[in-house]
Amino acid sequence: MIAAAEEKSLLKKYEQYLRAELNLSLSTVKFYIDEARLFTEYLARKNKKYILVEVSDIEEYIVLRKNRTITLSDNEGCEAEEAKEETSVDLKPATISKVASGIRSFFKFLQLENLRDDNPSRFIKMSRRSKRLPDYLSVEDIDTLLDNIDVSTHSGLRDRALFELIYSCGLRISEACSLKCSNIFTNDSVIKVIGKGNKHRIVPGGDAAEYWLKRYIKEARPFLLKNKKTDSVFLNIKGEPISRKGVWKRFKEITMACGIESRVHTLRHSFATHLLTGGADLRSVQEMLGHTDISTTQIYTHLVRNDLEECHNQYHPEGKKAGGKL
Repeated sequence: MIAAAEEKSLLKKYEQYLRAELNLSLSTVKFYIDEARLFTEYLARKNKKYILVEVSDIEEYIVLRKNRTITLSDNEGCEAEEAKEETSVDLKPATISKVASGIRSFFKFLQLENLRDDNPSRFIKMSRRSKRLPDYLSVEDIDTLLDNIDVSTHSGLRDRALFELIYSCGLRISEACSLKCSNIFTNDSVIKVIGKGNKHRIVPGGDAAEYWLKRYIKEARPFLLKNKKTDSVFLNIKGEPISRKGVWKRFKEITMACGIESRVHTLRHSFATHLLTGGADLRSVQEMLGHTDISTTQIYTHLVRNDLEECHNQYHPEGKKAGGKL
């Protein structure tokens, strides 16, 4: 059994490895650390040391995680709220794949620390998950959603600026939450975004985002800030940087009020889809989204193609007659 002090020291070293050597995002580091903690607790219940772990132990653990016999306490540690699931159902394949990835990373770390000679997790075979096309909202739905935000209150003005910026700049939720006032350049109508792996990118905001951001910073942020000091742009009612959970909660309330079923991350998907539909080139969209690999951005071209096919079928004289594809 791993002693508590030994486990704490091991996990601290593992966290340093994930941050300093792999340069992973904060959310991924948290997920991997939580996963390693759960795994060591699982081993402790079996009275088994990690140096003696076999493939069967890892397989059993993954099964327990899949059916939620073992659970994380903080929304599965995932970055986007679409990964949150009801506790009555099994974890989604995407989350299970991330669990397996976390276990493989942990054993690789044990090897680097000379605590294991082998990596039993490399024998774990995960079924390849099919890529699901991301959801997105129409321009009309985006307008309806944003126009239904009550900007007569300080928090409402913040929400309008927040969600306008996420959509106009294609931000991840974590990027919006961590945005600093010093990274807003209103004279140039751009913002500096710090994304995954601490990578920086410059993104244009557009007139609407600039208008609402200026109004929020001038009219609402000082009241939310109270007497506290922080460079964070978006604050909660306590004057602290708004959390991802706070953003999810507000967005859910807003979408329910206007009858639109959606998630915050859908605004980012909509940003990319609308750009490509309007004629933007793929490389520019990749740059604005902060994707390292352009293949990640290419998934949005399928959405655009589907829209074109529907348009052709609906409006072209031969569209409905053909009934098939080339």
